[in-house]
Amino acid sequence: MDKLKNYAELKFSNPILLDVLSHHIPNSLLATFVSETGMINLRFRITPPVEAPKNCEQVLSLIFALLESNTESPVGKAYSAKSTDILRETVFRLSQVLDGFSSVKINLHTTERSPLPPYGEVEKLTAFTLNRTKSTEKKNNDTK
Repeated sequence: MDKLKNYAELKFSNPILLDVLSHHIPNSLLATFVSETGMINLRFRITPPVEAPKNCEQVLSLIFALLESNTESPVGKAYSAKSTDILRETVFRLSQVLDGFSSVKINLHTTERSPLPPYGEVEKLTAFTLNRTKSTEKKNNDTK
């Protein structure tokens, strides 16, 4: 896909979403876009304009929109075959899925016609980054 003018690169970690996908997509296909550390790395063709997400809900929405619109890709094909089941399980676990996002990096590469002379093409990069960490507080319930 290096020759594409309009594409999105998504790199993120979400163990809950990965668990949902693993129930419906073969492990051999998951291995093509999931690293050993659980980082998901996807690349999809896009049709501009595409808005950069602003929060986890919009990231999830973008992921599913890209899966639905890229049925020619192996992961898009697998998603298309099981989309109802994947969406049902995602909605059932929605709060967990949204809380599971961390280290989200999305780059939207687009090419547009320049409005100024010499009216060539202008490449545009829109980057979105979301870093979330969870911390838990352990309370000591000593009865001393």
